[in-house]
Amino acid sequence: MASALLKGIISLNLRLTFEPLRGVQQKPNTEMNINTKLLQLTAAGAMALGAVSSAQAVATLTMFESVSNTTIVVTDQGAGDSSAVVGSVLWFGAIGAFNVNVNTGLTKPVNGTATNPRMDLNFTANSTGVGNLTITFADDGFTYTGGLQDVFGGTAGNNTTITDTVLKNGAVFITQGPFATGAYAATSNAFVTLVPADVLAIRVNIAVGAGQNVSSGNKDVHAAPDNGLTVSLLGGAMVGLLALRRKLRAA
Repeated sequence: MASALLKGIISLNLRLTFEPLRGVQQKPNTEMNINTKLLQLTAAGAMALGAVSSAQAVATLTMFESVSNTTIVVTDQGAGDSSAVVGSVLWFGAIGAFNVNVNTGLTKPVNGTATNPRMDLNFTANSTGVGNLTITFADDGFTYTGGLQDVFGGTAGNNTTITDTVLKNGAVFITQGPFATGAYAATSNAFVTLVPADVLAIRVNIAVGAGQNVSSGNKDVHAAPDNGLTVSLLGGAMVGLLALRRKLRAA
């Protein structure tokens, strides 16, 4: 049964178009003991994971489960990478209380370029009980100055919170969430300067307070050179021109 479930999730994962799920975030779980446990697990995971090193040379997918204190590191084309495509890192397996996981990271050259960064992280995680899983996909070799947009969406399982972050050399500069049980979708923008030695990392934390459940989602971080400012200015200019035209005609 577990083998069939794993194969089904892998097949679905490979067919995804990486469009974020649309939905409305549901109200947080109101049970105090579960909320307290989730906060404790999230804090423990953040402290134990630490900063992303700036010394890496290839794209790296890292899974850290804080309750069991287990870390799995998979590098592009290295041991554990089930994708033969350079720039695509695919891992599936078990870690801690999460018995079924399928995680895929996409980066250059298959997704984006060194001067036009685009990184994608798709995840599915089934837990059998209390757990805290942090998934980080990191890459370097970018030369870019401009806006970066983080588009995140998915579904959080019961008694679960999911937090989304983007980091440069281990320092967080975009945070979205935490999102509670149910569907969620969010978009954030930030300005960043990247040189080849800088490590850009996209990260998702899944904190499960109780029970068996499954969470999934997709995170797409890409270059947005002016954070949408050009479109906004053009729109404002068009409105102003139309108003002026009406005024001239009236005169």
